[in-house]
Amino acid sequence: MDVLWTIVLGLVNAVIVGVFVRRLINVGTGALRNTLVSLVMGLSIWPVSLQAFEMLEIVQRGDVPFLGMSFPAVMVFLLIFAWFVAIQLFVMLAIELVLPSGSFSQAARTVSRLPTWYRRLRRIGEIQNLLIRFGLRRYLRPRIPSLRVSMTEIAQAAAQALAAAGVTFVKLGQFVATRADMIPAEFVEEFSRLQSEVPAVPFAEIRPEIERQWGRPIEDVCREFDEKPLAAASVAQVHRAVLHSGEEVVVKVQRPNLRRQVRADSDIIMSLAERFEKTASWAQTIGLTDIARGFLDSLAEELDYRGEIRQTLAMREDLGAQPGSLVRIPEVFVELSGRQIIVMERMPGRPLTRGEDVLGGLSMIARREAAEQLFVVVARQMLESGVFHADLHAGNIMVSDAARVGLIDFGAVGRLDSRDRRDVLQLLLAFERQNSLAATNAVIDLFGMPPGLDLRQVQREIGQIMLRYDGGVASAAAGTTDGFGGAASGFFRELLSFILSHGFTMPSAVAQAFRAITTLEDSLRRLDPEADLLGLVREHGRDLLAGTRDVRGSAQDAVLYAGATAPVLANFPVELSRVVKHLQDGTLDIGTSGLNIGLIRNLVRTVVDQLVQVVLATALVLAGVIMMAFDFGPPLATGFTIFTYFGAWLLLGGMVLAAIVLAPALRDRRAEL
Repeated sequence: MDVLWTIVLGLVNAVIVGVFVRRLINVGTGALRNTLVSLVMGLSIWPVSLQAFEMLEIVQRGDVPFLGMSFPAVMVFLLIFAWFVAIQLFVMLAIELVLPSGSFSQAARTVSRLPTWYRRLRRIGEIQNLLIRFGLRRYLRPRIPSLRVSMTEIAQAAAQALAAAGVTFVKLGQFVATRADMIPAEFVEEFSRLQSEVPAVPFAEIRPEIERQWGRPIEDVCREFDEKPLAAASVAQVHRAVLHSGEEVVVKVQRPNLRRQVRADSDIIMSLAERFEKTASWAQTIGLTDIARGFLDSLAEELDYRGEIRQTLAMREDLGAQPGSLVRIPEVFVELSGRQIIVMERMPGRPLTRGEDVLGGLSMIARREAAEQLFVVVARQMLESGVFHADLHAGNIMVSDAARVGLIDFGAVGRLDSRDRRDVLQLLLAFERQNSLAATNAVIDLFGMPPGLDLRQVQREIGQIMLRYDGGVASAAAGTTDGFGGAASGFFRELLSFILSHGFTMPSAVAQAFRAITTLEDSLRRLDPEADLLGLVREHGRDLLAGTRDVRGSAQDAVLYAGATAPVLANFPVELSRVVKHLQDGTLDIGTSGLNIGLIRNLVRTVVDQLVQVVLATALVLAGVIMMAFDFGPPLATGFTIFTYFGAWLLLGGMVLAAIVLAPALRDRRAEL
């Protein structure tokens, strides 16, 4: 019979613990572990009860619990059963704390991911070897503050390591170079020179990708197709082709399996960024994890060529409104283009990076006119339409024997709203005219005013920067002390340094515009060594300013503002009357706008409830201990009084209440994990 009741009590205990106890503490502790713990503990209840009866010399008077048992035996059995339930509460909470629910299923999933983790660890090992190879590991550890570190040296080594790490990391460096608002100038300069030229993928591997995108053989689309690419980069390679209709085109096709590699490297980049931010002060200063997250978003967008197609078409349409321009944007064959391939008109000429022979055959007048036309097109993009080519390095600018200029590769595009466009133009004009007050106003409108900054001191420092670059060709040498850019480039680099050092916040769109301006100046100087970006601003500033002040657009804006403001103005007398009335009555109250009163009320109620529970649990535990310590009262059994018995129940109640208080904290901790 004892074996039978042991099993029955074990099952009853499992039901009580698995259903009622889990609901009491409101924490899901895992059905499997609950069943195992409750069965093991439940099977021990009856044997322990029998041992207690023997120790206390209690006569059982029957083999069936509650049936035929003596009163002391029933009382002791109930106490033992209740204490077993309470002990199980704390055992399950302890197990949940050490080994949260889902750990076993997580372990099973972990086993299935071992091959992926192995590949990731092997890739991380390759990256660490690159860090060692280029001497970067010593810069990733906390350093003694008194030791000075050469930022130029770090930037150069980092650029070399990124170039050796592959496509994702090359793109990371190029992205970082656009974030002059967060990255030291040394890194911007070095990473701007990063190139991603790699050996071409064999045509046998590229051909299936092209035919998959087109849905038909290459021969059905092209009369000629050069298997040897014109250029090969880490993301794509470009092939020349002639369509059956006779147009000469270039086919830009993404490398096979590129997305898989990018996905694998993306996880590593985030892991490395988080690690560096914890161990290296320079990573904490620039917010490396935020930069990495922004980069991964932009890279995903860049790998989808449909965005580049839309941007190219929009800019080509905008350029069509400038008849007679020497600048051209290639036509895109939309029906042959898609997510991983672009087919566009082949632009005549060569990129500026390899255009010495073409430029040498042009007169200085033609070169000067081409540079001026390029400036006007980009300036109108930036200051009128607000959508501009954000990667104007010399490799993305073509020049032909006829002195015509072509813009290619619209994967990186910047966007400025109307207010930012006006401020950028005002800043350029103020620089050219040496007007520090106007420049300061533009800077404050672009970046805001950090608290506690002296406005007059800001104007004075901006004026000092402007004096070092007096806006003319004479100051060009000042901007080329490092061989990178002209006067405007030098001005904007110093202005960026000033903005960051004084705590201004730079929007990424404005940072892109600043970098586009400095990169454009370098390309203009390749076209025309005597090109002066600020002189071009002076010459075309009035027309550009007029373009930003379109009469019809201004009238429409005025109507819009009036429509939005009219209801407020109409209601103003009523609101003013209400305020005056409350002042007269002494009932004016300041609302708690922005505060969630309901949330605060619930928080206070929860804290108070938990505090009451803690106090009550403590009181029950102390009362139980005191009652058990006093050995008096009617005896329930040999050496076991009524006071001791009820003291054990009070102690049990305090322990259960303590478990109920601890359970929500455990649930919150699990949610955070």
